[in-house]
Amino acid sequence: MISIVIAEEHPDVRTAWSVYLQGRKNVQVTGVCANGMEVIEMIPDLLPDIILMDVNMKPVSGIEITRKLTSEYPDLKIIGLSFHISSEYVKRMMEAGAKGYVLKFRVEEDLLAAIEEVSNGGTFISEGINRKRL
Repeated sequence: MISIVIAEEHPDVRTAWSVYLQGRKNVQVTGVCANGMEVIEMIPDLLPDIILMDVNMKPVSGIEITRKLTSEYPDLKIIGLSFHISSEYVKRMMEAGAKGYVLKFRVEEDLLAAIEEVSNGGTFISEGINRKRL
């Protein structure tokens, strides 16, 4: 079972991702956070396998939270989620320590594949992102 924490500032999106993942055999959502500070507080107790991290949270970005968490918990796997297709966002998120980047408009097509790939030690980047610039 892959334990997942969802870190997303939009309540409807958090709910949608939770519901989407609940019906999956090998995935369990163990926590849901509205901002980066909640993630930092929750992680020591939960130690999930994967965090689904909104790249653009406020007041602290998902990139900064990813950098902090991966330095403190090097085995933690983070998948960034964003509407930004710019390779600069992807590059910054991956340099911060993320193992995946899923475009929010491709969640249905890519999220489960990203979770599987990242949980198995690989990396995942959604289609539509220019990988040559990474």
